[in-house]
Amino acid sequence: MKIAYFPNTARSINWGGQATSEGIKKLIKETYPDAEFIPLDLPLFPLHKIRIFRIFLEKQLANAILEDDRNKVIKYLKKLNIDDSFFDNIDTVCFNGEGAVHPKSGYLMRFMGMLYEYKKRGAFVAVLNQTVDLGNDKFLKKIIKKVYSMVDYLAVREPVSQRELQGLGLNPELVGDAVYALGRYSYEQIDTLVSDLDLPGKFIAVTGSSYLRRDGRSLKMLDKLLEEIQKFYKDVPIYFLANAKTDIYLAKKLQLKYGFIIFAAPKEKYQRAIAVISKAYLVIGGRQHPNIFAAMYGVPFIPFQGNTHKMNGVVELLNYPMKVLNWEDSEQFKDAFNKVEKIRDTLNDLIKVPILHTITLS
Repeated sequence: MKIAYFPNTARSINWGGQATSEGIKKLIKETYPDAEFIPLDLPLFPLHKIRIFRIFLEKQLANAILEDDRNKVIKYLKKLNIDDSFFDNIDTVCFNGEGAVHPKSGYLMRFMGMLYEYKKRGAFVAVLNQTVDLGNDKFLKKIIKKVYSMVDYLAVREPVSQRELQGLGLNPELVGDAVYALGRYSYEQIDTLVSDLDLPGKFIAVTGSSYLRRDGRSLKMLDKLLEEIQKFYKDVPIYFLANAKTDIYLAKKLQLKYGFIIFAAPKEKYQRAIAVISKAYLVIGGRQHPNIFAAMYGVPFIPFQGNTHKMNGVVELLNYPMKVLNWEDSEQFKDAFNKVEKIRDTLNDLIKVPILHTITLS
């Protein structure tokens, strides 16, 4: 059994991508110990910096999928830098949807073409979506319905996306995020991971969000949040956990004003990020996996929106008793701080953290 796995996020700058890949790898090894695990590193589209060319070719590929024209699918996959060699000697496919299944994704159509071709070659195809958020894009909905109707196993990691796919007439299983399969580190492991950081006894971990951009508007929104944090949590130090290029950019712009410590990728990997989060008094921000890590260790978090409805799905799956905040509605910040303090002592009784033991690939 040769299991092709893509996209391979193990080397991603993003802690969630790193941990998701590790979780899937662990589940596959436990469930299919004799299988050959083959992570696929996909090449960039040759003209990836010239977006109009990529969009044109993606549209041609999408039409070929809808027309069920396999020759054209292969043709346009090659033009998008996906060669026949990706499909050779593979009998099982694990598609790790991550955050790619939405209208603004630069990778989605290549993924759909690959899933289509794998099925045409007779492979068992399992789709494990992180989030599916197609908005009002009717054309994309047709593509997703077409391809996902072909696959052998379809799952989503949160209920909002499950309902989205059910609305297309599909029947995905709800499985929870792969990072839950990693389990919890022991206290000894955590202390070893953070031994050189000299963490204070009480600190607040702040993250960014896929909603934010490297621009003045996002700086103002993040600035307002940090200002409100310092007003409410006087003298509590802030650690800015930055695991994306945008987060790092924004953190560096605001570090001098607020004097926080930046804990950042790519130097810092997901294991250390988990350990830091487990020690935090509170996590605040719109990065999905840092909030999942917090939930796994019983650390309260205040969720903010991302570029899809993924945070709403995380909160619903966990039965987390707080709503997802809008970055632009600073009037809600103080109320959220008050609420999280009220639920702090009962948090472990309120949330439901999934436990994953198996993965379906046959």
